[in-house]
Amino acid sequence: MGFKYKTQCPKCSTNGGDNHKDNLAVYDDGGKHCFACGYTVPSDDYRNSTEDETEVKKVTEKLTQVEFDKIKSETTMEVAYRGIRKEISKLYRVRYELSQQDATVVKQYVPVTRDGGLVGMKIRKHPKTFSCIGDCGQTTDLIGSSLFKTKGKFVVVAAGEIDMLSAYQMLMDYQDNKGNSEKYDYIPVVSPTTGEGSSGKQLQHNYTFLDKFDKIVLCFDNDEAGKAAVEKVAPLLPKGKVYIMDLRYKDANEYLTKGKGFEFVLDFWKMRKHTPAGIIASNSLYDEVVKRSLLQRLPFPPFLNKLNKMLAGGVTYGFIVNILAGSGTGKSALVNECVIHWAKTLNVLTGVVSLEADAAAYGENLLSRYIGNKLALVNDPQEKYRIVSSEETAKAARELFVRDDGEPRLYVLDDRGDFDDLQNKVEELIVRFGVKVIVFDVISDVFAGMSIEQVDTYMRWQKNIVKQYNVIIVNVSHTRKASSNQKAASQGAFLNEESTIGSGTQYRSAGINLSLQRDKTAEDEVERNTTQVYLLKSRDTGVTGLACELFYENETHTLYDKEEYFLNVKKVNY
Repeated sequence: MGFKYKTQCPKCSTNGGDNHKDNLAVYDDGGKHCFACGYTVPSDDYRNSTEDETEVKKVTEKLTQVEFDKIKSETTMEVAYRGIRKEISKLYRVRYELSQQDATVVKQYVPVTRDGGLVGMKIRKHPKTFSCIGDCGQTTDLIGSSLFKTKGKFVVVAAGEIDMLSAYQMLMDYQDNKGNSEKYDYIPVVSPTTGEGSSGKQLQHNYTFLDKFDKIVLCFDNDEAGKAAVEKVAPLLPKGKVYIMDLRYKDANEYLTKGKGFEFVLDFWKMRKHTPAGIIASNSLYDEVVKRSLLQRLPFPPFLNKLNKMLAGGVTYGFIVNILAGSGTGKSALVNECVIHWAKTLNVLTGVVSLEADAAAYGENLLSRYIGNKLALVNDPQEKYRIVSSEETAKAARELFVRDDGEPRLYVLDDRGDFDDLQNKVEELIVRFGVKVIVFDVISDVFAGMSIEQVDTYMRWQKNIVKQYNVIIVNVSHTRKASSNQKAASQGAFLNEESTIGSGTQYRSAGINLSLQRDKTAEDEVERNTTQVYLLKSRDTGVTGLACELFYENETHTLYDKEEYFLNVKKVNY
């Protein structure tokens, strides 16, 4: 199974979403999956299998106390089922409805929680038909997660509730037989509420829980559908923590029913670290070329259309972009325009690591640009409050910061913590929240106090992140201090890649390097408010040189293409 391309999700588009037409991933086995809404078309192998889980049908929208009491009155936990002892079912609070004729299991009821509180019951009708009372959706907890400590060495993610119970029993018995159950906690085993093929969104939602364990062990079915599911969900989990169990039988329950618990434990300890495939044979290169032709690009705002043309349409996903500029040369105004364009106009979920301003100040800067009134220049606190609290400004803020469906357009990270915390938070923005563009404003603050070796390590991490998750990282960078005989960046000095503060690895790692040049000391007002944008590197096109000149209009706090502005061409607005 391999990824082919992305296209528009029919479910998202019906609900007015996926305007960027890239939510639905299409795989070469016929499978399709939307990581935004969870819409899934199973693979050919999955559809042809009689053993795989069908769609969970909701019986009621809410689990009431009356319904739960009725379930308890009609079910029991005092049952051994498919090799699973009743003590295991009791631990997971799994209940069974028995046939009145022969006392065999006809239904299994599995509790579903959110933040540890009961919100639904997933029902399995023997042999394999599923329904749900209450909420069993992708924003709920993983089944069983509320029973265990939220940290430890291992957590096992099984393909379904039967395999979850089976795996836990076999691992528990192993620890008991070794006599170390008093010294060590039992290994947690959890499961998504959906089938393994559509579990990606729920695993994303439970990213924080999973990230607290050192190793996340995927115990999915030993068939084509299970292997395809591993490749789909593994990139969505905390990087470097995903391990795979290679099963010798179909699933964990088959080990249990065959009396092969010892072999299951052996296969558990033989877990292998997940490494995405990266070796391509030449007879597959043409397919890779076709895939590359379908890669989407992220365009800069319309006032940078000349730059977009030099980049063949914009920034390729999977690239790092460096924007180099001196202090006070207009880089914040340009970057803020880009963030608004990406998050508001193009509806691309954006994350900003704001290192010079807290979230409130950053929000004020964006809102100032959007309403065309620089709020920081309003001296009177009462007047400023009047403007900010007005219905007009509140409406503009809603448009800018909130999507039509109530979801955020962007996330702001203004508390980075230490170096490791920053990396973890950025990855969480990407994996858990689905952010596609990360802006570091400014990256020079991250590098402050770092050695060259540490900067190199950091840039290697960025390169891995953009490739693994197919996202864009934009680094806003300060320049080196000019020597005594050199023109300063604030005076319009020409900037090259070597002007970057820090390590040369930064500009070498990027797919695109830009520099902004402006003489803010110029006597002429037009010249003083003119910024030259140079394309120093374009890995895709190889085109470099002066891209355009921008003019900053103080009154409206807006950037324009200078040529268009003074030709009185209709001004570009959002």
